[in-house]
Amino acid sequence: MKIVVICSENYAESDSPLARAVSSIVSAYRRWGARVLGFSPYFSRFSGNNGSVVEGKFIEKLGNREYSSLRSASCRDDLFIQYEDYFGRTGIYGNGNPGERTYNDNHLRFSFLASAALNSCMEMGFKPDAIHVHEWGGIAGALLKTIYKDYFAGIPVVLTTHNIGYDYYCSPDYIASIGLPPEGFDIDGYEFWGKVSMLKAAILYSDKVVFTSSSYLSYLLSTDLQGGMRGFLESQRAKLSSIQSGIEYASWNIPKDAEAFKKQKKDALRAELGLEAGSSLLMYSHLDSYSGSTAQIISTILANLLNMDLQLVIGISENNSNFPYFAAIQEKHRNKMALLPLSESEESLHQRLSAADVFLETDSSEPSLSLFLKASATGTLPISSRRSQKPFLYSVPYESSLGNAGMEGNSFVAMASSPDLILEQVRIAESVFRENKSLWSKLVSNASSVRISWDDTAKNYLLLLGSTGL
Repeated sequence: MKIVVICSENYAESDSPLARAVSSIVSAYRRWGARVLGFSPYFSRFSGNNGSVVEGKFIEKLGNREYSSLRSASCRDDLFIQYEDYFGRTGIYGNGNPGERTYNDNHLRFSFLASAALNSCMEMGFKPDAIHVHEWGGIAGALLKTIYKDYFAGIPVVLTTHNIGYDYYCSPDYIASIGLPPEGFDIDGYEFWGKVSMLKAAILYSDKVVFTSSSYLSYLLSTDLQGGMRGFLESQRAKLSSIQSGIEYASWNIPKDAEAFKKQKKDALRAELGLEAGSSLLMYSHLDSYSGSTAQIISTILANLLNMDLQLVIGISENNSNFPYFAAIQEKHRNKMALLPLSESEESLHQRLSAADVFLETDSSEPSLSLFLKASATGTLPISSRRSQKPFLYSVPYESSLGNAGMEGNSFVAMASSPDLILEQVRIAESVFRENKSLWSKLVSNASSVRISWDDTAKNYLLLLGSTGL
């Protein structure tokens, strides 16, 4: 199968969450034998002298602008679109200055990227079987319906939406200049309060729309989203699906002697944080931008947790509105509670999860469930609420009536995300950890045996891409 991938970040060189995910999917496609031509912007500020080779200078058809197409020195099928006016800036989406979170011409920048990527395929004589676009690259679906429809007729477009919170709005004055069919500008199309929603346009003109976990899709279809987005998603329900994002198990693994390994990591983390050494349960919670309800639940049950035989470590940014509250509690309970700054470093997260016995997370809005997969891979048992029709994509809730024989559980799952029910699961976990070591070891073994790799993810995408032929 021949696939074109379009990503708004340089997946071949960057280390952002989106870039890592797209890079992993592309690499897995290639391991499965697919020919993948991948396109991303050439951000000169971040790329430096990477040895890329100029494939050619072309003129795309959306705005008749000349650009350079560069080939990666490390993989000739990874290509970069070079256009300094759009991609030679200080940031990818914005300069980060107060009052300007994003550049005010992102609709032009990324519709140009999609146009240049499609045009490069034409210039190179590469006609794919399918096109897989990510986030901002989703505008390619509209371009296939307009200026590039002759060359790409009948070729399906699959959009992966990694986070529905990322949208951009522009004036309808730009409809023609970004390649949108004008008849789609209404409440059932890409109109949003009189503006153009780039996200709605991407969904509207893609043949399939994939979310990164079943629980995230379930959450979106059961939550009142801003601006009537839920109703729009329901109107597009036939094209929506989910494919669980995987993780790299080469990085997320524990040795066969899990008990000794985790004890070593736990002792090291306790020493680093000044927590007392001992036999108590160590619980970790990662309060990032998706963790609003988790923070509220921890706040509600914190007095109970501090009276239990456990220690609580919270990953949290000082900019988080809950930080002052947790910091004040930590000052009074330094032997029971510690705070760590958030970090995007995979190594840092691996150390925290490897050291923990349980991982507490209750929010349904986390798109990919990657933290659950990573926790499980390190033998750390999730404590959470029911995510969708299954507790998780991959787990069975612990039932206190079950004995050691035939136990398949690998997590502690409450029926709903309420403080009382979550606290009950914490108490069950603490009790099993303290009183039934053989059962705990079985649960850890079950958790660390969970495997959803990027190869699994790519295989499911290939099945979907193969089924979308028009």
